[in-house]
Amino acid sequence: MSTARPSFTELVDWLDGRLATEAAEDVASYVAVGDPATLESVEWILEFVSGAASMPLQQRPPELGLRLRGVFDQLHRPRQGRDWSDAALLHDTRSQVGVAGVRSLGDGGVHLAFDSELGRFVLDATASGVGEVDVQGLVMLPSGVGGLDLAFLERGDLRRAVRSTPDGRFDARGVPVGVDELWLTSGPTRVRALLDLRS
Repeated sequence: MSTARPSFTELVDWLDGRLATEAAEDVASYVAVGDPATLESVEWILEFVSGAASMPLQQRPPELGLRLRGVFDQLHRPRQGRDWSDAALLHDTRSQVGVAGVRSLGDGGVHLAFDSELGRFVLDATASGVGEVDVQGLVMLPSGVGGLDLAFLERGDLRRAVRSTPDGRFDARGVPVGVDELWLTSGPTRVRALLDLRS
């Protein structure tokens, strides 16, 4: 039996019957142990699937389909087409020094500031549950940009995706603390930032 906690994606694949036999047995064994965070994820997935099944499918507007396809391509084929640039860490409240090092805030939260091709941005991560944080932030976008897409990834797996408001504010709830990368995209401009959300 594997002792590693299954990722959210693995749980979805397990419940959908898409895992190979050995992998499915590992996930089932881990779920049987009763880890509260894992059981909560399983319960959420089952409720989501049940809720989705109760709603009739509607034909999406063509423009929405094109936008979703664009977001999917950005998230899953980042090296194709256009280059990505890396955001530079300017400040981390856990270290009280720029660029490197870590130190926690008194409230257990993390405050990070970055500089990037899209503009400077800040984010605050505060504990919201076992192994999760709520992340709120602001990207200081140039005028006329009108918002951007943000994706939080853990070891390459998409964990959360949100759209900022037109003024660059964003709010992502229940982000796993294991998330280690943030992607920001606005039109042809694509930026990556390494994250450490652990307090």
